[in-house]
Amino acid sequence: MLDNAPPPATRDRVPAHNAVHRHLEASFARTAEAYGFVEVSTPMFERADLFTARSGPEIKNSLLTFHCDHEEYALRPEMTAPVCRMVASGALDGSPRPYKLFYIAPCFRYCSPHSGRTREFTQAGIELLGDPSPAADAEVIAAAYRFLRGLGISGLSVRVGTAGIFRALLPDELTADERATVIGHLDRLAGIVERCVSQDAAQDPLLEEQLRADRRELAFVQARNGYSGEYAIADLPASDSGGLFRRLPEEAAATYCHLWNVEGYLPEETGELLVRVSRLRGALNEVSALASETLGSTRAGAALENLMAVCRLLEHYGIGEFEVTLGIARGLTFYTGTVFEIARGPTKLCGGGRYDRLVELFGGEPTPATGCAVRFDTLEGLSGCGNGRSSPKGILLKAVAAADELDAVRLAEALRDRGMQVGAVDASKASVSGGRVLLPDGSDVAADVSIVLPALAREG
Repeated sequence: MLDNAPPPATRDRVPAHNAVHRHLEASFARTAEAYGFVEVSTPMFERADLFTARSGPEIKNSLLTFHCDHEEYALRPEMTAPVCRMVASGALDGSPRPYKLFYIAPCFRYCSPHSGRTREFTQAGIELLGDPSPAADAEVIAAAYRFLRGLGISGLSVRVGTAGIFRALLPDELTADERATVIGHLDRLAGIVERCVSQDAAQDPLLEEQLRADRRELAFVQARNGYSGEYAIADLPASDSGGLFRRLPEEAAATYCHLWNVEGYLPEETGELLVRVSRLRGALNEVSALASETLGSTRAGAALENLMAVCRLLEHYGIGEFEVTLGIARGLTFYTGTVFEIARGPTKLCGGGRYDRLVELFGGEPTPATGCAVRFDTLEGLSGCGNGRSSPKGILLKAVAAADELDAVRLAEALRDRGMQVGAVDASKASVSGGRVLLPDGSDVAADVSIVLPALAREG
């Protein structure tokens, strides 16, 4: 017998879910347009190297690819790279700059059927290209915050950081690939720290297993590079959960600092400085003072001042409660400056940042850019996001007898011509009870107004 279930890690969307989805689409478009962004779209698939050459390992390892005409293509896993490819192609030549673009589009990534995520999801985002100023970064963050706040989501937290500090601290002689490797390690380190903090609060078995997997990977890296210092993992038995959370961030920091030194990427003191900076987080004035003291006279001062300027603008946008977190883990190595995330509790709802070199990498002219994106599937299950909405309600016409069916059809069409939403059911197989229309299969439908045709005629 043919399996009628949807493919693994995908889902059908029933009318109630579609209503929520439409609500999110309309809310996002309304917010983006309020800030002057205009909508664009790109093909659902691109040449695979568009993503494999420029995205982080999370995306590279989750591409869904196929071959056609002797080329490898990938279903798009995200939208920033396709938008930058479009800009680099000259498609927007003649349009006013900076380009302020938004999109709402299905994207695709491989994931385990048991991960709780879906392989097809809708990504909505905004991209502001051609403006290098802190004001552009602040505007993107403010628009994202307004969208989420407008959905009625409570308990939002905003974290802002910058990749610019780390890039400024890296030696000039590193190749682009080597710089990307170190930035990727810092991202992994920040991710481990975040997971440890979250697990300490949530005690989630799945998150604990992820942390143990992180530790096994670190043990492999240590063995491969001959680390035998204070935080050698192989010298200790598997620790209890509490010990794991307390020790793992130090094990990760020691592992990567040793790796950078062995590979000749960084001297030991520079690696330790990168780790110290990545751990700075707190209120604006507090982090500003600590970061200035930690960075001293390094050339990272300009990146720090740029971040402080973005944060001061956020206060003017009315985003008064945010945390400056210099070690935000974003999972992509193309960020060059400000990065940010908006979350509710441990759930990340939106993220993005500045990527000033991506358009140029695709063959376009140098174009500073910043943007952000949100996955609708993350939002759909949250209270306050319109979940529970049903299909739009209007008038439901029901003829009392079969002889009235034709009159019901004509009246319904006349009302639709006037812009009204009108539903109709078979009079011989449905009944009205308690303000709901009972259908033949035993289900029922609610309507704001239920009209019995002869009664309407009698009332004129």
